[in-house]
Amino acid sequence: MEKVLLVCNYFAPDNTIAAIRLSKFAKYLMEYGIKVDCITEKKENYPEDKLLKDDVHGVHTVYASNSKIFLKFEQIFNKFITPFKKKRFSDLSNRNKINPKTGCIEFYPYETAYPVLGSMEYLVGQIKQLDLYNSVKKYLKKTGDYDYLITSYGDSFSYFAGRYYHRCHKKTVWILDIRDAIYRYKFTPSYVSLIPKSYERYAWKNANGIIGVSKGICRRIPAKNRKKVCCITNGYDWADRKEIDKEKTERKKMIFTFTGSMYGGLMDLSVFFCAIAELLKKEVIIQDTIEFHFAGTSSAYEIFQSQAAKYGLSNCCINHGKLLRQDAMRLQGNSDILLSASYDYETNKGGVITGKIFEYMTSGCPVISIITGDIKNSELADIVRKTNIGIAYEASHHKRDYQQLLQYLEDQYKEKIQNGKVRYEPDKEELRKYDYQELTKKLKRFMDKLRK
Repeated sequence: MEKVLLVCNYFAPDNTIAAIRLSKFAKYLMEYGIKVDCITEKKENYPEDKLLKDDVHGVHTVYASNSKIFLKFEQIFNKFITPFKKKRFSDLSNRNKINPKTGCIEFYPYETAYPVLGSMEYLVGQIKQLDLYNSVKKYLKKTGDYDYLITSYGDSFSYFAGRYYHRCHKKTVWILDIRDAIYRYKFTPSYVSLIPKSYERYAWKNANGIIGVSKGICRRIPAKNRKKVCCITNGYDWADRKEIDKEKTERKKMIFTFTGSMYGGLMDLSVFFCAIAELLKKEVIIQDTIEFHFAGTSSAYEIFQSQAAKYGLSNCCINHGKLLRQDAMRLQGNSDILLSASYDYETNKGGVITGKIFEYMTSGCPVISIITGDIKNSELADIVRKTNIGIAYEASHHKRDYQQLLQYLEDQYKEKIQNGKVRYEPDKEELRKYDYQELTKKLKRFMDKLRK
């Protein structure tokens, strides 16, 4: 029997979208008769995702924990930095800056808009990840009977653990899964950018195989290392939706819903609210018949509501707070149209695909995706159009896409008023490509190839 060791910061039953990918791979790898173990970060007082918890029954999980010394240090640091951070974090008015690479004015998140504070937090974050790694270092050294090691980068704990394990156990195939880009130019302050770039150089050279969650991320890997790269996107699992009540609540109003993170304002739905406001002005839509529902953190809702407020629509916003995943999925299923957002501010780089788009694929509802930045042919837009799950707007094609967005909203609103529901005719063959069963087959073929 083949054995796989997974290393990641987020794993079932963590109630976060970051835990889904590796948990689903574990679920379906076990269906191949593969023994799966996992090392992950221990979370205290963290809500559980019951659906994911059931998926990984049979996975032996070892937990990495921070030391008391680090936790005390972190407490003191947070007490020190909070007064400086709080005011700047909530102020979105000073986030538009010139990108030296493109010469364009762009929106920046807190970390890079205030690079000194951002750098301090980044360094403390790296110390935290090293501390987590040190808590399982002895375990990594003595447990060498695995055929594959899959480390999923969503933070550098997995990188430190993978690097050390590979040095100790050369015969084990090391697969680096890049769920999030290691160096993220929008989130990594320039003062500390050499740190994640050094992680990348080591990983590209030494990992036996690399999985990128998008084509854009795969393109960032040097050409000389691309032979060991495989693009495997995030996906959905129909089994999750089967556990949720599919009965839609009868509502006369047209419900638009966004669930997830606003990434400090990088997720920008302003053009959607602008289009709604224009249709209201033309009396194509009646304001009392629409609602904008949101599920996420309170700080993210403030951003969502502020984007609506620019067009006089804040009174139509309804906040559900941060929900368990099954409750968020139930909210999605009881909506008429789902909203997603993405961004990319460096032409032709790409690679930013919100994981929520795959969860939306099982909702039975159409999707409006808003992609800001200068990316001309984003992967998210390509996915939306090929699967025919809705419509995508790209800021780089504003004139064309905005008119299409206006027409789409008008048509769907008329469908809702006349027939009680909106139009939704997805391409089921295209959708099947993003089923985690299919994605895990692709992963298994890649694993077999690396063993040859």
